[in-house]
Amino acid sequence: MNFKPLLTLAAICLIAPLTAAPSLRLHDGKEWKELDAAALAKLPRVEITAKARDGKEKRFSGIPLAEVLKLAGAPAGDTLRGAEMNRVVLFTAADNYQVAYSLAELDASFRKQNIILADQVDGKPLDEYEGPLMVVAGDDLRHSRWIRQVKQLILTRAIAPAS
Repeated sequence: MNFKPLLTLAAICLIAPLTAAPSLRLHDGKEWKELDAAALAKLPRVEITAKARDGKEKRFSGIPLAEVLKLAGAPAGDTLRGAEMNRVVLFTAADNYQVAYSLAELDASFRKQNIILADQVDGKPLDEYEGPLMVVAGDDLRHSRWIRQVKQLILTRAIAPAS
């Protein structure tokens, strides 16, 4: 019996999940949008240098989060003021770990932009532990908000409970 086709199929099944193209679910406050690899590839890219979890300086490449938020209709620049200042972005990882950023933290008119949705480190795709997409916040002193294996982001509001 020829096992070569069966072994080839088994190898494909094992490798395919590790090389899956990045995709992202995006909720704009009203509905979900699916951003596949082709949609993400159309967005502008940047590189930042930051200390990784291992303490070494690395070059991360990816999409500025502000560009992803444009697809959700998020206010930016001069329109991000007043009642819009309670907007937050909630990121969820594959293991359901969640991290929140204020919308202002992700806006170039408020701070230096060094928070990206990375898909590469030092010119190579992120490994299966961190990727295919990871939020990298270059100025954070701790890595608790460097959320790996990002699957979705939700643009929402931080609302105080009624008194």
